[in-house]
Amino acid sequence: MPSPIPPRDRKVYFVGAGLSCAFRLPNTASLLSEAMAFSKSPAGKWMQDEDFQPKLEKAFRFFYPDAEHTGFQPDVVDFFSALRTYLDVGAGLVGTGFGDAPDLYRLLRRGIAHLLIDRTRRSRAMSGFATHDYLAEMVQPGHIIITSNWDTVIEEFAAEHSTPLRLTSRTRKFETSEVVLLKLHGSLDWCQVHARTSHPDDDYAALRELQSPPRPYTPGLPSEDEDLVRVRASSTNAWRRVRSRSREPYMVTMATGKADDLGPLREIWRDAYRALSRAKTLEIVGYSMPADDVEIRTILRTGLQRGTKKPRVIVHNPSPDVHHRVRSLLDRNARSDYLPIDGVR
Repeated sequence: MPSPIPPRDRKVYFVGAGLSCAFRLPNTASLLSEAMAFSKSPAGKWMQDEDFQPKLEKAFRFFYPDAEHTGFQPDVVDFFSALRTYLDVGAGLVGTGFGDAPDLYRLLRRGIAHLLIDRTRRSRAMSGFATHDYLAEMVQPGHIIITSNWDTVIEEFAAEHSTPLRLTSRTRKFETSEVVLLKLHGSLDWCQVHARTSHPDDDYAALRELQSPPRPYTPGLPSEDEDLVRVRASSTNAWRRVRSRSREPYMVTMATGKADDLGPLREIWRDAYRALSRAKTLEIVGYSMPADDVEIRTILRTGLQRGTKKPRVIVHNPSPDVHHRVRSLLDRNARSDYLPIDGVR
């Protein structure tokens, strides 16, 4: 017997990198250049010690003939797609001269995680963060937020206001007393069980654990190697804890054809489908709806098609081409809001 169609009674947000840009975090297009710049800063000295920039430039030259010219920067999505494809089908093939691709891939994710942690910490210290109007509207109990971002801006805002927040549904239900945040591409403070280091269980949390709960309760950690856990960290010690307690953060990179990387996130994607099925209003903010992001486009479209009643879709983005893509690929009747999200200063 098929599952009953749930009522459309929730406000659901789909959040992309454009929202994080309001808090001075890099967007997709600038991610590699910002990571390279960060590697040259005092905070990124460990990246210099691991030859971050030389390894990255070597990869550019391997994949792109034009990289021999000074100042060349590849398209970020194309680069990650090429690197990921090489790892899947080409790593270990003799004679290519590019044998350190796996190490570079791990180094890239750790470097990007540190960059995002550093920028989030700086933004949280700014006076406008705690009172940010749009975050205050979005991070409300009963709302469901789905995001492709790895950063912890939303978690930090919820913690600032002691708002209960959960990273999964609770037994496939979405409680009205808490915010649900579903991170489709993982998070800079998540790792798989097999990527944990030799620290006690108290340093980790199950994704289903409620953050800022009215009554403390700590569910047990998962035990399968592929399962995901969250590293317990605060805004002041986040990078130190993430670096020391995970060998590799679980961050699915922005590559085409990334379905194989989504296995450990399968339940979160199913939660996203359930959430979209319940959306009375879906607000898409800071997400550019690229045509090659087939996985997210599919989950959005299928979730909105469930049942006979359709939600109201609002596109919050200053770029007209984004509104055109949403109407073309998702909902012809989507409403437009072209005002940018105010940034912190």
